[in-house]
Amino acid sequence: MIILSLLALAALGVIWVHWVEPNWFHLRHETVRIRKSLTGPLTILHLSDLHLTKPRFFMSRFFDRLSRLHVDFVFVTGDLIDGPGGILPCIASLKKLKPRHGIYAVLGNHDYQCYPLSKQLHRIITRKHYGRERSETNHLKKALREAGIHLMENQNTLVAVKGQEICLIGVDDPVTGHSNLRQAFRGVKNEKLQITLVHSPRTFPALKKRGIDIAFSGHTHGGQLRLPKLGPLPGVKRLERIIDSTHRYGFAGLVSRGMGANPSIRVRLFCRPEAVLVRVEE
Repeated sequence: MIILSLLALAALGVIWVHWVEPNWFHLRHETVRIRKSLTGPLTILHLSDLHLTKPRFFMSRFFDRLSRLHVDFVFVTGDLIDGPGGILPCIASLKKLKPRHGIYAVLGNHDYQCYPLSKQLHRIITRKHYGRERSETNHLKKALREAGIHLMENQNTLVAVKGQEICLIGVDDPVTGHSNLRQAFRGVKNEKLQITLVHSPRTFPALKKRGIDIAFSGHTHGGQLRLPKLGPLPGVKRLERIIDSTHRYGFAGLVSRGMGANPSIRVRLFCRPEAVLVRVEE
């Protein structure tokens, strides 16, 4: 009887981490206070790490919920797809959102490279990456732009919001070597509110001297497997220095736990997939 009970608990645990929690989407609320003056608070919806390979019913329903939010910006910080079949559902989901000042996105490592389960161990040992077909990445870029989404590849732009200009800086993926901070920050003036989008928070230390106010990133998925009050598992902490949001570099570094994960390891425990609704105030 005890053995049967343990087996039943194990089966329920597998069902939970594989099918229940990965589809139990959460809208997290954050407030960020900055020192620079604002003509009014900003509202930002932060999305990251969709990892789409095909349409996902529960994610699509979550986007229906997000579409009812009234926000100034939507920021998307990479890993939109995990295969060419994810491009159309990704675009369809993002087009549901209607922010007042547009959707801005940067790409992540999975948008440039593929990570099949059969090659994961070999990749960890040899550090060899498997590049995605260039046509797939180019198709994703084209689809984003045709949908009216501002894809930022090491560039910055000024956006007028409530009578003041905000500088948005988009840094291309650092994991695959596509980032170029010098190019991304070319011409940026420190007196303006500066918001940076980058896929991985491993770029945060390099942003410390750039005078930015807020950085948005993803990549870590919050560790995916966490323990109550202890946080991510120790092995995950060794893989990523920065897993959660941090203020240690002189700016607000907001790290999303993401909405998906590599399909071969899409498991979560005490780490629900999320979108983040951020309110920026003085």
